[in-house]
Amino acid sequence: MLLPKKASVEFTADEATVSKTVLDSGVRILTEHVQGAPSVAISMSVGVGSRDEKDSHLGSTHFLEHLLFKGTQRRSALDISIAFDSVGGSSNAATAKEYTSYYARVQNSALELATDVLLDMFTSATINQEDFETEKTVILEELAMNDDDPEDVAHEAFADALMPGTDLGRPIGGSKESILAVKRQQVVDHYQQHYQPKTLVVAAAGGVDHAQLVEIVQKQLSEVGWTHKSDPADRRLQEFRLPPPPEPFRFIEKDTQQSHLILGFQSPHSMDADRYALAIFNTILGGGMSSRLYQEIREKRGLAYSTYSYQHGYSDSGFFGLYAGCNSDNSEEAIKLMREQLLAISEQGVSEQEFDLALGNITGSLALRFEATLARMNRLVGVELGSGEYLAVSEVLAMFNEQTPEDVQRIAKKIAAAPSTLVAVGKNLSFLEKLA
Repeated sequence: MLLPKKASVEFTADEATVSKTVLDSGVRILTEHVQGAPSVAISMSVGVGSRDEKDSHLGSTHFLEHLLFKGTQRRSALDISIAFDSVGGSSNAATAKEYTSYYARVQNSALELATDVLLDMFTSATINQEDFETEKTVILEELAMNDDDPEDVAHEAFADALMPGTDLGRPIGGSKESILAVKRQQVVDHYQQHYQPKTLVVAAAGGVDHAQLVEIVQKQLSEVGWTHKSDPADRRLQEFRLPPPPEPFRFIEKDTQQSHLILGFQSPHSMDADRYALAIFNTILGGGMSSRLYQEIREKRGLAYSTYSYQHGYSDSGFFGLYAGCNSDNSEEAIKLMREQLLAISEQGVSEQEFDLALGNITGSLALRFEATLARMNRLVGVELGSGEYLAVSEVLAMFNEQTPEDVQRIAKKIAAAPSTLVAVGKNLSFLEKLA
């Protein structure tokens, strides 16, 4: 089902009623009513992430996420916290490379309260200088915490080395230097430019009545003057673009007990036709305890505690990574094994047993995932801000069931032949460059 950009629509999927209303102001409201659900997950989202920042204010999207919780014209930061605590709810936010979302989970009877608070934050944040300076210190501490985690350091370095000089390669939170340099007015300008009625997506899933939520949103937006007519903002174009050549090897000297290694490849974008075969391939290679990486590197040889593979797809390209954390003495062998297992699938394919196991893992996980209202809500956000294509679980399962072992081998060949990088974080690992 392709959701129309401007028109309202309602249909049934996964034993739930999915509805979309587009207000005259361009605000999009999507709900998934789950019969009998005692709670609801609701979010206010915008299709703007860290990749949309200007070089002059890198990290401002994540900075803004923090500041929206610091208070509005009607509420202090404490008032926002008390509102959710008073109904036993929870609230949080997420900044990604291509979107930002503010969300809450509450009992059904508290939906109006949660909507009011989140919309108040989204439309009327004060962003005063005192809060700006306080939160700058908090963010610097967050960045320092991440720098103390060598696995995080490796993943950040991997993105930068694989996509050098691009908006996808830079860190979501910015750097210490960019956060120290950014000015309050730059963050305010970013807020005013991107947080508008035409960019706002309200999504809720669970025990939610669509008509009631539309009424609540309209009432609250009218109170802040968000009523002028506008078309919704365009969705982000879903089309592959060839990234620049990666940096072949990056070594970060860090005093750690383990070496943190990532062998990574440029990969298809999130809506690529091979995305289902890619998910099966990833599961077989490094998606669980029965995966090849886990069995070969951990179980058979005891070289690492943690080893896995992953795919991150974005609107125009993607990252495919193989990770292992191990003693530096075992780092060369671990990298060779990661590459060997990738090449083995690309050259020899996978067995029917492996294929069926991975397919069962994926289909079972999908069914369990969408028991949660938060997952259903996030699906609505992803669909509306992404391609607009809504697929019920049954439709997704059908797409997976159409794949074959030959499809898995074909995408493995594609990944193995793609431009790659090798990242190593730890002590005295420069010798690994020969394996890049």
